[in-house]
Amino acid sequence: MKKYLIKIPASPVQKDGCTVRTYSNEKTAAILETDLDTDGFDVIAEITDNDFYSDDAIAKRGGRLLTLEIERRWLVKVPDNIGDFSYHSIEQAYLSPESGFQGRIRRLDDKFIYTEKARTGSSAVRIENEREITETEYLSLKDKTILNTIRKRRYIIPYGGLTFELDVFENTADPGFGLMEAELESETDSADIPGFVEIIQEVTDDPYYTNRNLASMEVIRLLKK
Repeated sequence: MKKYLIKIPASPVQKDGCTVRTYSNEKTAAILETDLDTDGFDVIAEITDNDFYSDDAIAKRGGRLLTLEIERRWLVKVPDNIGDFSYHSIEQAYLSPESGFQGRIRRLDDKFIYTEKARTGSSAVRIENEREITETEYLSLKDKTILNTIRKRRYIIPYGGLTFELDVFENTADPGFGLMEAELESETDSADIPGFVEIIQEVTDDPYYTNRNLASMEVIRLLKK
């Protein structure tokens, strides 16, 4: 029996051999269990062997299936006062996509984190599941990564009720530029940009500026030619 994370159907889908499990605290998604095809269902990702969607893990989250990340992203000039802000040192790399999820490992200062993401159909909204792992697990997964490893400083800029994160990359052909993002409560929320940050352009909808795409470059180029 295979398991899939699906969007809750607008109307009931009746198919023998298919079970749809819904949860009272989850209004967007459900779990489909079937050995048949998934025609008629809007599948987000396969979750057959995904521990994040085990019964125990779902129960611990109070029946929530989706941890949504809603963010906007901008290409910016690195401000002169960037040294006034605290930062994290980050190293991250990617695993081969599997069952609709993209796996990523990250060293964040002295912590090690495994993250998996899946798209929801909106460029600004993604499912993001993450857990802390040991250094041994990190090093083992690092042997299985693809593309290039990204190294960067992530500066934390509190402003206007939001926390902006500005990434400055090590291996870049454009050292005076960075990527800044802010996590929002909803897609319709506005973001009051810090006045000391010069925006080149918003890149939320541009797949060129995903970190995974940047990891495909031998030298990161933030300014397109």
